[in-house]
Amino acid sequence: MFQIAVELVTQSSRNIFLTGKAGTGKTTFLKFIREHSPKRMAVTAPTGVAAINAGAVTLHSFFQLPLAPFIPESKGVGVEGETVNKHSLLSRLRMNSEKKKLLQELELLIIDEISMVRADTLDAVDTILRHIRNRHHEVFGGVQLLFIGDMFQLPPVVRNEEWALLSTYYESPYFFDSNVIRQDIPLYIEFDKIYRQSEGNFIRLLNQVRNNELDEDSKKMLESRYDPDFAGSRHEGYIILTTHNDTARQINNAQLSRLENKTQVFKAAVEGEFPPGSYPADEDLELKIGAQVMFIKNDTDKGKRYYNGKIGVITYINDDRIYVQCKDDPQEIEVKKDSWENIRYSLDNTTRSLEEKVLGSFSQFPLRLAWAITIHKSQGLTFEKAIIDAGRSFAAGQVYVALSRCTKLEGIVLHSKINNSSLQTDPRIVAFSKKCAAAQQLETELQEAREAYRVKLLLSLFDYTREVADCNELVNYVLEHAKSFEPADSEWPAQLLGALTAQLETGKRFQSQLLRIIGEKNDSLLVERINAAATHFLKEINGLVKTIQQSPLTTDSRNHAKEYNDLLRELLAGLSMKKHLLEIREGVLDTDTWHKRRNSFSVPVLQANAYAGSTQKTHSEVLHPQLQQQLRKYRDSICEAKGIPLYLVAGTQTILEMANYLPHTLDELSRVSGFGPAKIKSYGQQFLDIIITFCGENGYSSRIDQKPVKSKRKSKEPSTTEEKPKKPAKPDTKDETFQLFKSGMQASAIARHRNLTVQTIEGHLAHYVQAGSISIQELLSAETIQLIERALEGYEGGAIIPIKQQLGDNATYGEIRMVIAWKEHQKQLLG
Repeated sequence: MFQIAVELVTQSSRNIFLTGKAGTGKTTFLKFIREHSPKRMAVTAPTGVAAINAGAVTLHSFFQLPLAPFIPESKGVGVEGETVNKHSLLSRLRMNSEKKKLLQELELLIIDEISMVRADTLDAVDTILRHIRNRHHEVFGGVQLLFIGDMFQLPPVVRNEEWALLSTYYESPYFFDSNVIRQDIPLYIEFDKIYRQSEGNFIRLLNQVRNNELDEDSKKMLESRYDPDFAGSRHEGYIILTTHNDTARQINNAQLSRLENKTQVFKAAVEGEFPPGSYPADEDLELKIGAQVMFIKNDTDKGKRYYNGKIGVITYINDDRIYVQCKDDPQEIEVKKDSWENIRYSLDNTTRSLEEKVLGSFSQFPLRLAWAITIHKSQGLTFEKAIIDAGRSFAAGQVYVALSRCTKLEGIVLHSKINNSSLQTDPRIVAFSKKCAAAQQLETELQEAREAYRVKLLLSLFDYTREVADCNELVNYVLEHAKSFEPADSEWPAQLLGALTAQLETGKRFQSQLLRIIGEKNDSLLVERINAAATHFLKEINGLVKTIQQSPLTTDSRNHAKEYNDLLRELLAGLSMKKHLLEIREGVLDTDTWHKRRNSFSVPVLQANAYAGSTQKTHSEVLHPQLQQQLRKYRDSICEAKGIPLYLVAGTQTILEMANYLPHTLDELSRVSGFGPAKIKSYGQQFLDIIITFCGENGYSSRIDQKPVKSKRKSKEPSTTEEKPKKPAKPDTKDETFQLFKSGMQASAIARHRNLTVQTIEGHLAHYVQAGSISIQELLSAETIQLIERALEGYEGGAIIPIKQQLGDNATYGEIRMVIAWKEHQKQLLG
C-alpha cells in the first residue's frame, strides 16, 4: 500500500486522502514524499504548532485566508466581519507577483492533519487556486492535493455561531463535505499495518473504539484498567493525559514544586520571524533535577537515543547540559539544545522550483515537563505508560487519540470511567471511512491515473493559455502607463500578443488531434505527429523568444522598467520551458523523463532592458544622444530629490524634442511639447543652460524653427496688432460622450458610434462621475460598486493593475476608474 500510494502521488495527478490508524506510518510517508517526489510541492498544516513540527507552513498564511467563515457563493460581498464569499475573498487578496508565480508553478499541495481543516476553508483554498492559476474549471486550479490525517482523531474547530452560518451550505464541518471534494472525491487510501501496537486484543479494542463498535469483551478490558486512586511511583514513567490545558499545567506545576532541588530556567533563543503562538516548546523552560520530562523531538544523531514522546527523569543540570535517565535505558542521555525552523516557500527565478526559505528559528532543549499533557498535544506521540483522565472529554475522537498513544494495554490506567458519550464516533466519519479502496482497486486506479497524467503532461506542451495571459498582463501594463514609454514602439506588445494568440489556437487544434490519436491507441502515429509538431512549435517558439529578447520599448522610469522587465521575463520563462521540454524527442513521453527534463531547466537571461537610462540605448530619432543623456540625468536628479514622477518635470517626448531642436531661449522652450509656463519657470533655464553649453562645445545652433508650429498660449495682455480671425474651437470630446450618454446610449454603443474604444468612453464618463454630473448608480450595479470598493481598500493612488488582477473578469479598468472617480467626488463633498 505504501508503494502504491507513492506512485499515485508521484506519477499521477489524482487527489488522494491518505489515512490510517495511529501508528501506521502516515508521518513516515509524508517524509518520504518530501524527499523523493519530483513535483514542485508545498506542505501545509492547519495550526502553527502542527506546521512547525511538520516542517510546514500554516494553510491560512500560505493562502492569506481570512479568519471569518467562507460562504461558497459567487454574488454579494458577505457580511462584514462575519463571513466572506468568493468575491470578497478574491478582492481582499494582496499577493505579490512572486507569490502568484509560486502558486502558478505549484504541482502538489500537501495538507497534514486534515481532520482539523474545515470544509469552508478547503473551498476557499480551491477558489484562490482557480483564480490565481486562471483555471476556473479545474478543481484546485489543476493542483494535485494530498490530504494526510485520521478523521477519527481531532475534529475541526467551529464555534456555534459560525456553524449557524455555515450549516446552510455544508452537511458537516469536515473537509470531505466541502463542495470541491464533493465535485471530485479523492482516492481513499488507508494504511492498516500498525507499528505502534503489537498486541492483538489491544489493536482490536482500538479499532472498535475508532469505529464506534465496542463489544462487551472490549468494554470489560477498558473497565479492568480503571483505577481512580493510582498515582504511579516516581521512576515508573507514567504520564497523565487530560482534556484541558489548565489541568495539565496545574499538575506539572504542583509536581515540580514538590521537588526540593533548585529550579533552573532555560530561555529559548528566537531568531528572525517566529510567531509566539507557534512556539514548539516553552520559551522559559523551568526544570529541576528529579523532574519527569518528555522529549518533544526525535533524535537527529545516528544513535537515535530518544524519540518524540519518550519519558525520563532529569539527573543532572548545568548551564548548557541536561542529562535524562529513561527507564530500561542503561545510560543517561545527554540532551543538547535543538532548533525548529519557521519556513516560507519561495520561487527560484532561475529554475522555477519551489524552495523553503527559513524565516526564523526557535532553539531550546527538546524537553517538556511530563507528569501531564493534554490529549490534543499528545497527538502523534508514543507512550509506554499513561494515566488517562478523559472523563471530561469534549471532542469526538479524543478518547481514541488518548488510548492509541500507548504501545500496550497494560501501560494504560484510567483515572475516570469513559462514558458512552465520549466513545461516540460521528456517524458521518464512519460513513466516509467506508470509501476506502482495496489494494487491487488501487492498482487499477494507478494504471488509469498514470496514463491520464502522461496525457495531461503531453497536452501541456502545446497549451499556451498561461503565456497568452502573461502577455495580456504585459499589454495592459503598457496601456496603463503609455505616457511613460516611447510612443513609437507602443504597438509592439499588442503585436506580440497577436502572435501568441495565433500559437494558442494552433496548439488547441493539435491537442484535439492528439486526443483522437491517443483514443485510437496508435503509438507509432502518435510519435510521428508529436515529432512533427515539436519541429513546428520549436520554430515558432524560437521566433517568439527572439522577438522578446529584442523588445524595443523603453522608458525613463526605473519602476516602470522593472515592472515591464519582470513581466517580459515571466513570458520568456514560460516559452523557454516549453522549448526545453519539446526538445526531449524520445518517442512517447513518460512522466519520469518529463520531470527529469523539467527539473533541469534554467531560465535564460533576459537581454532586453526597458530602462533607457541603464545603457546608451536611445531612440532611433534622436539627433544628439549625448545631449539626451545629459538632459535625462539632470531631470532624474530633480525627480529623485523631490520624490516626484519623471513626467512631472520632463517626459520622454519632452527630452527627445529638446535634444533634437536645441531651444536657446525660454520662448523657444515654450514650443517644446510638455513645457508650459509653470515648468518653464521652475526648470526652464536649467535645461537651457545644459543645451546651450552642449551647442557651444559642438558648434550647434537652435533648430526650433524646424519643429512643426505649436499654437501659442493666449497672452493675458491685449494685442495691439490686428488679431487674426479665430478658428472655431474644437468640440469637447468628453462633452460629446456626456450628451450621448444622457440621450440614453450605453458606453459600448457610444464607442461604436464615435469609433472610439470602450475604455476611452469609460474614461470620459469617469470624468463626469468625479464632477458629480453622472451618478455612479447610473453606470454600475450596486454589487459591482461594492466589489470594486472592497478591492480598493488601502489603495492610495497609482497604477490600478493590481486592483484589476484581484478582480479578474469581474470588473473592467474603466469600471475601476469610475468607482475611484466616485470616491473622489465623495471626498470633495465632505470638504
